[in-house]
Amino acid sequence: MSLRAKLLILSLFLALIPLGLAGRNLIRITQDELKSAANDDLLATAQRVAGDIDAFYQSAWLAPITLVKASVESPNLGVNEKLSLMTEAVSNVEDFVAMQISVQGISRPLLITQDTFSQTLRQQTDLDPIQLLQLDPGRIENAGGMDSMILGEPVFVEGAETWLLPIMLPLSMETFGRPAALSAQINLSHLKARIDEVRSNRSGSITLVDEKGARLFDTDTVAVAEQAIVKTATSLLAEGNRSNGVLHSVNPDGESMLGAYAFPNSFNWAIIVEKPLSEAYLAVSDMVSQMVIWIAVGIFIAFIGAIWLSVSLTKPIRKLMTAAKEVASGNLSKRTEGSNRKDEIGQLSGAFNQMVDDLNLYIDKLTETTKAKERADAELMLAQEIQQSFLPKKFPQFEELDVFGTCESAREVGGDYFDVFMIGEKQFGMVIGDVSGKGIPAALFMAVSRTLFRILATKEKSPSEVLVEFNDRLVEMDQGTNMFITMFFGVFNLETRILTYSTAGHNMPYISGPRGRENTFQMLPTMETMVAGMMEGMTMGLEHIHLRRDNDTLVLYTDGMTEAINQEGEEYGEERLAKQLEKYSGLTAKEMVQRLVKDVKAYQKGMPQFDDMTLFIMKLKSLSNGNGKLQVAEDVQTESKG
Repeated sequence: MSLRAKLLILSLFLALIPLGLAGRNLIRITQDELKSAANDDLLATAQRVAGDIDAFYQSAWLAPITLVKASVESPNLGVNEKLSLMTEAVSNVEDFVAMQISVQGISRPLLITQDTFSQTLRQQTDLDPIQLLQLDPGRIENAGGMDSMILGEPVFVEGAETWLLPIMLPLSMETFGRPAALSAQINLSHLKARIDEVRSNRSGSITLVDEKGARLFDTDTVAVAEQAIVKTATSLLAEGNRSNGVLHSVNPDGESMLGAYAFPNSFNWAIIVEKPLSEAYLAVSDMVSQMVIWIAVGIFIAFIGAIWLSVSLTKPIRKLMTAAKEVASGNLSKRTEGSNRKDEIGQLSGAFNQMVDDLNLYIDKLTETTKAKERADAELMLAQEIQQSFLPKKFPQFEELDVFGTCESAREVGGDYFDVFMIGEKQFGMVIGDVSGKGIPAALFMAVSRTLFRILATKEKSPSEVLVEFNDRLVEMDQGTNMFITMFFGVFNLETRILTYSTAGHNMPYISGPRGRENTFQMLPTMETMVAGMMEGMTMGLEHIHLRRDNDTLVLYTDGMTEAINQEGEEYGEERLAKQLEKYSGLTAKEMVQRLVKDVKAYQKGMPQFDDMTLFIMKLKSLSNGNGKLQVAEDVQTESKG
C-alpha cells in the first residue's frame, strides 16, 4: 500500500476517532454542566423557600407575639389594657387568627379570635371557630417546664382549605399562683401562597416535609417518607445537622431525579426541590445532531486533505521529528527549517523554534526563582531562630517553684510568646501574649510588644499599671496596622506566696486545688478587660491570689491549645484541657507541658496546626513547717482589688 493510501486511511481514522471521542466527552461535560447548573438552581430554590419561611417566622409571627407577650407580662398595664392589646394584635396582624392565655390547671383559657376568620369558618364549614381555634390547655401541662417558644404541628382545616400553626410562649408571670402561657393560632395561607408562587414559576416539584417525613401544605396522601432524598433530609434533622445539599436519586416510578434540600432555621422542616434528570439534559439531543453533521464534514475534509498531505507533509515532519529528538536529548540550541513557509508546517516550525526559545527563558527564570526561594527560606529560618531567641531557653531554679513553658508556632514564625523574669530578689514575673493574626506581621508585632513589655515591667509598678502603660504605648506606635495583643501578666512573691495579676483580654489561667481538692483545676475568675493596642486610656483590673498548699499549680496558655480542631471539626476545648491537667497533676511542670502539647497534637492529627500553641506552668514545691519556711494552709484564697 502506497504512502498516499496510508495517509488517506490514517486521515479518515484521525478524523473519526478524535471527533467521536471529543463528541462523547463534550456530551459528558455538557451533561455534567447541565446537572451542576440544575443542582445549583434546585439548591437556590430550596434555600429561597427556607429563607421565606424564616422571614415569615421572624417578622410576621415572632415579632408580634413577642411584643404581645411583653405587654401581657408588664406590671404597668391593667387587665383591660392587656386584653385590648391582644385584640388589636389579632385584628391587625393578618396571620394571627386567635390568641389565648392558658393557666395550668384551669380548663377554660382566655381566647380572642379574629372576626374575619371566624366568619369565614362559619360560612364555609360547620366547624365552631371557638372549638377549632382554642388550644387545648392540656398541651401547656404536657409541655411542662417549657422555657422558650414551642411550635406545634401544622393542621389542615378541611372546607376552609386553610393550614393553621399553633405557637406557645411561657409567661414569666404567674396567674393565680400557677404557670401560664400565651399561645396563638397562625394562618399559614400567606406562607403557602408564597411557596405556591415559587412552585408555579419553575419546573419540577417543591415539597415540604416535617422531621417524620410527612408532607406539609399538601393534602395529597402519597407517602414520601421512604424516598431517598426525604430520608436523607429527615436523618439530618434528627442529628441536628441543617447542612443544605443536593442528591441524585430514583423516584418510585423508576425515573432519575435531581433533588436539593434545605432547612429553615425556625422549624424542624425540610424543603425538597426535585426535577427529572431528563429535563436537565434536553440540550444534549441537539448537540448530538450537530455532532453527527460535523463528523460527516470532518470525514470529507480529511479525505481531501489526505491527498495533499501525502505530498507535502512527510519531509518537513521528519525534520521536525529529528529536531525534537535533539531538543529532548538536551540540545536547546537546535532550530528547525521551514519557518518561512506560509502554511501550517511553517507555523509549526516557527512554534517549535519559539518553544525552544521559551524553554531556554523558562529554565533561566526557574533558576532565578529557585535561588530567590532559597534566600527567602533562609531568611525565614533566620527569623525563626531570632524569634525563638526571644523565648526563655533556661528557666529559673527555685526552691519554692517548679516552672516550665514552651511555644510552638503554626508557621515558621508566629505571634505567641511567653516570658519569665525576676523583679527584684523575691518577685517572679510571668507573662504570656497572643498577637492577632499569624506569620511575619504577627511575629514583628510580638517582637515590639516583648521589648516594650520588658522595659515597662518593674517592681515599682503593679501588673495592672504595667498593662495600662503598655496598652497606651502600643496605641501611640500604631501606624494603621489594626493589630492587637492579648496578655496575662502575673507577679509571684516568693516569700508571701501571693500572686498579683492582671490581664488584657487574655484567656484566664487554670489553677489547681479549689475548695481543698488538690487534683482539680478551674479558671481564675473572669476580669473585665480589653485587648492591648486598640484603644488608649483603658483601665485594667488587678487581682490577688494566695497560693498556700504544696503542689498548687498555675497554668497559662493561648487559645491555640484549646481551639485545636480534629478531623471532625471539633475543638479540643477548655473542659478537655482541665481534665488532662488533672490527669497529669502529679508530674513536674516540664512533664506536664510536654504531655499536654503531645495530647493536643495527637488530637489534631491529620489537620494543619490551627494556631500558635503556647503553654506555661508554675508549680509550687513541697515546703516543711520548720527551718523558717512557710506553713502550708488548708485552702487557696482569692482576694480582689478594685
